[in-house]
Amino acid sequence: MMKKITDKVGREKAIELVVEAYNTELLSTMLNRMEEGRSKMIGQYKRRDHLDDALNRVLEVCELAG
Repeated sequence: MMKKITDKVGREKAIELVVEAYNTELLSTMLNRMEEGRSKMIGQYKRRDHLDDALNRVLEVCELAG
């Protein structure tokens, strides 16, 4: 996936976009758990692959844009 993103926007921009999307995925998960009142149970949830989610999100946007 990273190769496809890099081909569309260049190496530096790809890294920047994926890092931002990754941070967004982490924050989104953390906020959802806190809103549910289960912040102490964070380690008990099924772990999502935040990097894969971030790559998918960025790739979808790149494909829509171009």
